Amino acid sequence: MRLSIDCRLRYEVRTPTSFILAIQAADGADQTVDDETILLPPGVAADFFVDAFAGNRFVRFVAQPGPLDIVYTAQVDRRGIVDQRGFIGGAVINDLPVSVLPYLNPSRYCPSDRLTPFARQTFGARPQGLGQVQAIADWIAASITYQAGVSSDVTSAIDTLVDRAGVCRDFAHIGVALCRALDIPARFVSCYAFDLSPPDFHAVFQVYLDGAWRTFDATRRAPLAGLVPIGFGRDAADVPFAASFGDARFEAKSILVTRVDNTPAS
Repeated sequence: MRLSIDCRLRYEVRTPTSFILAIQAADGADQTVDDETILLPPGVAADFFVDAFAGNRFVRFVAQPGPLDIVYTAQVDRRGIVDQRGFIGGAVINDLPVSVLPYLNPSRYCPSDRLTPFARQTFGARPQGLGQVQAIADWIAASITYQAGVSSDVTSAIDTLVDRAGVCRDFAHIGVALCRALDIPARFVSCYAFDLSPPDFHAVFQVYLDGAWRTFDATRRAPLAGLVPIGFGRDAADVPFAASFGDARFEAKSILVTRVDNTPAS
């Protein structure tokens, strides 16, 4: 599937402010990015870099006081292959790649160590591996209400478990935390999403099974084939779409993901 990405952000900058943006589509995560541009105001010098931890792509710059408009566009070829197997067993920890091990640990928004009793009681009897992950995703979809305004940027997976409501970020965090509580490596994924309503940034989670990262979206609000990963992290703290250091007010965003071929989403 070939998708066109159009992302527009607007800020009002009050004092010189450093920005670090994670809005570029991941290049190489079962997708190829081309025709990519980032437009910044004249005179802004941007530093593009890739982090050593997860290979995420960032752009860094300093904005001076005044209106700040950022435009990111790209064409992305998604080449994800659907795995039809109904059973994939869990991994022996000693057999996991070293790069995967950090995704077994508790993190700021995913305190998996505190969820171990609940996870084992609720999902421990399911077939280890894919069976447990699918049961977790199904449980989140059935038990957590998608509701804007009930969570914030400090809401953790435990808060969402108690409140039983949240948005995509919260759904992803609880999925990550419950999987890690069962010793399944899991990571948070920020992404663009085709056919998401209303259009916005999106968040899902991935688990590492049988040598590959496999994607789950417990919100069920967008087709998996139309997800375009941006960044991968232990939780949302690793891949916010924008981090600013100074005095800048976020004013508006526009996210448009359109299909530019006839490949059906699934």
